[in-house]
Amino acid sequence: MKTPAIVMLLALASTGAQAESLTLGYSGFYKHMETVAKARVERAELGFYLSRQDGQGLCHIESGTVQVAGAIRGEVEPLPHGQFLLPFDKQLDLDKAVVALEVERPQRCDISIRIQAELPAGDVSLAELRQIRDEMHVLLQKMAGWPGKYFVPELKGLHLTPAEPGQSLNGEARLELSDQQLAAERSLALPAVRISPWL
Repeated sequence: MKTPAIVMLLALASTGAQAESLTLGYSGFYKHMETVAKARVERAELGFYLSRQDGQGLCHIESGTVQVAGAIRGEVEPLPHGQFLLPFDKQLDLDKAVVALEVERPQRCDISIRIQAELPAGDVSLAELRQIRDEMHVLLQKMAGWPGKYFVPELKGLHLTPAEPGQSLNGEARLELSDQQLAAERSLALPAVRISPWL
């Protein structure tokens, strides 16, 4: 299966033996967050991650800050599943802010950007999942730009994975719902899930 991630090849040099500070321009992140805002989607979003170049999962982010000329102007929030959250602030973009991430190991990493959605535990209708699927396709087109949006592959459906470690979906680690399955008119009882496009 193809991983639903858009990888930005930003090689980050490593210099320390323990945690090291990796500095990135804020404007690139802001541009992507602005794309989501302009798309006016309700559930689909972009998730920022720091992936290991050797393909062995994610780099562990201990902490992070958003800085302007050395002064801290915002905090980075690392989440347990590896995603990190940034403030969405036009002024930080205008002020040429940088994102400083404290990374646990000295391996080289790439920024990856994933189209995703999250749902809390409960009953969810397939109609709601169809809306999420359509919003993800919109984001894929927006991320591709012009004329790339005309060559974005059609989604086959959605992948659902439990948001909490140790949980399963009908006994499986991941649930795949094809477009044909999503066309039904029924609901599913789910734990909290993280959703990604099936390409």
